[in-house]
Amino acid sequence: MMRGVFVVRFLAFLALLSIVGGIVFLEEENSSLVSDEEETPASEPLTDQQEKTEDDDAQEADASFMQPEESQQDDTEPVDNTLPYVFFGIGGGMLSSLFFSSFLFEFIRILFFLAFLTPLIATKDKKDERTRGRILGFVEANAGIHFSALRDGLGLANGVTAYHLRQLELEESVISWRDGRLRRYAISAISSHDIASIRHPIVGTRLAILEILHQSESLGLTGKEIQDRLAISRQLLSHHMSSLRNMKCVERKGTSRKSPWKLSADGQQKLAYIQNNVEVL
Repeated sequence: MMRGVFVVRFLAFLALLSIVGGIVFLEEENSSLVSDEEETPASEPLTDQQEKTEDDDAQEADASFMQPEESQQDDTEPVDNTLPYVFFGIGGGMLSSLFFSSFLFEFIRILFFLAFLTPLIATKDKKDERTRGRILGFVEANAGIHFSALRDGLGLANGVTAYHLRQLELEESVISWRDGRLRRYAISAISSHDIASIRHPIVGTRLAILEILHQSESLGLTGKEIQDRLAISRQLLSHHMSSLRNMKCVERKGTSRKSPWKLSADGQQKLAYIQNNVEVL
């Protein structure tokens, strides 16, 4: 978690540094243009000069003919006007990426709050202790709850929730882990068996896989048949089947990789336990 907070702060620092660098380059470019304009001599009207005679014009023509013409070259080097905007683009792109990704991914939003908002509310008083106790009790009663559900359940602000959860983790009262786009929390005293079932719960697609394998009985189903019945992608099916296999809920009927899948003895027991609890509820 602390590494993620450091990365977010470092990226934000680089983004601001790029924007400041762009502003500096732009100021230097504008100042150089102003100095060039000031050094250019302005043409003065010849009001106080006497009118030239024809003899004077002839003499100037002869003098100019005798003198070699000097090639006038523009020694001004071209100025790269795109450099400041490159810095602006890099800095703005990094900041916008952090901002919009915080809306898409909950764990990035938590890192964002921890990096920038929690230092503003890091004052400890009795109210903080009560809030932290409420959070700890809520997490204990709802093991595996994710950040948004915990925040909404207690009616707290994003920054306050992130700050107190971080403090509870530092005190080793709470543990957390990333679950896809979410970050889930549980008390540190939870057993390894319970934490394994929370991290890989048999719900949703995994429960549907166990149910259709139970319906197929001893025949089993191939991966393609399971995929067609559930109308899911091959990659998603592979992810869930790997989790169920690690939990020893499913197994192959044969030794081949293309052998049909079937429920294991543990899978049948877990499915029966889930179905019985649902009936009771």
